[in-house]
Amino acid sequence: SSGINAEWPLRPGRTMRTFTLTLLLAVVLATTAKSKGGSRSRLGYRECKDFKSGYKNITDKAMKWVKPKPLSAICGVDGECPEVEELANRHCGFGIRKIAAGKWVSTHLDESDGEQKYNRAFMRLFGYISGTGNDERANIPMTSPVIVMTNLDESYRQGDGSMHFYIPSQFQENTPNPTNEDVEIEEWEDVTVYYRSFGYKGLYVSPEVWEREFGYLARAIVDASLSSDWSRAITGTFTQPGVGEQRHEVMFVARGHYSYYYETTDFSWKDARGYKDCKKYPDTEKPKAVESLCGNYAQCPAVEDVETNGCGYGKRKIKAGSWVSTEIFASDGDDRYFTALERLANYIGGQNEDSQNIEMTVPVITKNYLDENFDETRSTMHFYLPPEFHENPPAPTDDLVEIEEWADTVVFYRTFGDDITNIDVEAFWEKEFTILGEVLAQAEEDFFPYVAITASFTRPGYGQQRHEAMFMQVDEEE
Repeated sequence: SSGINAEWPLRPGRTMRTFTLTLLLAVVLATTAKSKGGSRSRLGYRECKDFKSGYKNITDKAMKWVKPKPLSAICGVDGECPEVEELANRHCGFGIRKIAAGKWVSTHLDESDGEQKYNRAFMRLFGYISGTGNDERANIPMTSPVIVMTNLDESYRQGDGSMHFYIPSQFQENTPNPTNEDVEIEEWEDVTVYYRSFGYKGLYVSPEVWEREFGYLARAIVDASLSSDWSRAITGTFTQPGVGEQRHEVMFVARGHYSYYYETTDFSWKDARGYKDCKKYPDTEKPKAVESLCGNYAQCPAVEDVETNGCGYGKRKIKAGSWVSTEIFASDGDDRYFTALERLANYIGGQNEDSQNIEMTVPVITKNYLDENFDETRSTMHFYLPPEFHENPPAPTDDLVEIEEWADTVVFYRTFGDDITNIDVEAFWEKEFTILGEVLAQAEEDFFPYVAITASFTRPGYGQQRHEAMFMQVDEEE
């Protein structure tokens, strides 16, 4: 046993204030500089420099950051923990951990219990492991961590939740049945989580500390261009509150996590671009290669490379498939692209008739429709839907979002790796489209110049970039 007893006043209900949409949007838009810092052996990861600097500026004693007790001094020492594997991680501010499949004893958080809902949930689970609450009256050792999962609504406000104890290995195969109808045994599959850890001096971790750590975790995940399930906030308490060194963690479940590393030297300029450039156009920033992105970084639509007639551009056939689309409204002003992106992100995040979460894909496509004077008349934005949703995609609940079926389309493209966050973006794209038009005309390719298409494969401002300017080939049958 870990020494944790029935008087443990676990109160994670006070750990999280309401998550607001404003907070999460701020997280998504935040820009973070990173460098080495922190005690990696205790945290389980490398801390970000600006997070560490922020801690140093805290004057409120209750908000001070405290080093967490290392897992090596808890798991197998104080008690048993679920089997985990720390995954390779080149990012700062969070760890990546795979938790092995296993059984957990679980109970819901009863809102009618008010402020006592966490203590009463804990006591129900403690009753189960102490023998009074299982049909074999077996005394089951306490394990770490105590997990609390809290569901968040579409505006990231706190909803219902549950509490969980890991079943130790000697009871995994033959697990006693609960006698309390509010307690059940759950079998969890392997799951990968992103986490932050911290210590605390005192009995209860303040709501402000929990909120700060969830904010830092979300910010670090977004800055790493990783995908997470934001609909469920998870806390893990590994030690008895108020007693000695403590370890607490905040977690989000990873969505489709994979280990992904990219070395620009692995690809020649030609391979990175997808074509041989013309000598008159000097090299600037090498773009990230499609080969390194599609199937590794994220899913992409199926494509087929097509031979070109000249230099300075690539040609590919984008295979038929389903896309989720929305209009970009000029009336939204400077926020029009972000507003459109948010509508599509909400759709794949579960705001659809099936409440189905859908993996993010690349690239993000925008189509800009031009008149005979090449002035923009309207624009649209599009996300590709993974193949498993092509036959029966969930219907959007937002009237401004729709599902489109695209036929096979041949496009000409020109790619670049420049960071477009600190430049005149419109002028830059105009330059690339002008060059693309020139090289296509020189190669006597038949293209349609009145739909200018942009494709962004990477998050602007973060790491190596890949963006493409595209024109469609004129349908030979027309």
